[in-house]
Amino acid sequence: MYWCKHCDCAYPHGTEGPSEALRKHIRDHHAPPPETGPPVITGWHIVIGLLVLAALAWIGRHIGR
Repeated sequence: MYWCKHCDCAYPHGTEGPSEALRKHIRDHHAPPPETGPPVITGWHIVIGLLVLAALAWIGRHIGR
């Protein structure tokens, strides 16, 4: 058995050797990082954006007098 420092667990080895066993363990046990794509716009983003626009319009109306 070998010890994985990433997830703090033991993993078995076969005839392939420690480095290949670690690569197989990481491939099987650790999920790959998520694909990076465009940011997701949620309803809260829209609400906050509308509040900011309303605040700017209100400030502009009072300063413009």
